[in-house]
Amino acid sequence: MAGSKTVEVVLAPGLFTSFITEKPYVVVVVDVFRATTSICAALDYGVKAIIPVKRIRHARFLKRLGYIVAAERGGKKVRFADLDNSATSFFQSKFKGKEIVYSTTNGTKAIKRGAGGSEIVIGSFVNLQALADWLKKTDKNVLIFCAGWKNKVNMEDTLFAGALTNLLINQHGFTTECDSAKMSKHQWEIAQKDIISYIENASHRNRLRNLVDDELLDYTFKMNSSSIVPILKGYKIVPAKTDQ
Repeated sequence: MAGSKTVEVVLAPGLFTSFITEKPYVVVVVDVFRATTSICAALDYGVKAIIPVKRIRHARFLKRLGYIVAAERGGKKVRFADLDNSATSFFQSKFKGKEIVYSTTNGTKAIKRGAGGSEIVIGSFVNLQALADWLKKTDKNVLIFCAGWKNKVNMEDTLFAGALTNLLINQHGFTTECDSAKMSKHQWEIAQKDIISYIENASHRNRLRNLVDDELLDYTFKMNSSSIVPILKGYKIVPAKTDQ
């Protein structure tokens, strides 16, 4: 359809140099386990802003300046951090109104890599519908950037990419000529009837099995529990205006 906006999926960071989406476009960064889900949860619960940093030494420096720090590597909280990167870790009243420094194995690296003149927003299953609706209102092309696992494709981020692609195409009139988008959409069509059972096959689910309990797993895949659309403004992630 002439004039319609496009959606493209980049399945892993190593592929981010090869996208074909034309400007103007919005980059949607997704790291389902656990960074982008946790960012949505934190802002939804009242955290003022998330400050993503790529390197642990930067997070440690900001800790010395008095910032609250959430940081992990390999799924485990780093020693000096105040909390890990689990969504439920942010559900504490003492964090409301605070700015929290955030550094993770995959997600914050993808956020930094996705920057470069485009708007950067954060996607997860918890804000799926709100995000799709917001993207429609921006009237820009969409590039979904999966953080993956250590530069490799992973199942859960690809599944989210398919869910968002499905909404953008079926509800909002986007089009795609991207096989990655078509493949992820097909994956979503297979998995959507029982997401939890499907995701049990994911390798990253197995890596985090002792760190992600059933309650956190259910929260991660509880679609549309949040109306927050986190957006990168300068060096901070804050709630976007959803009434634009």
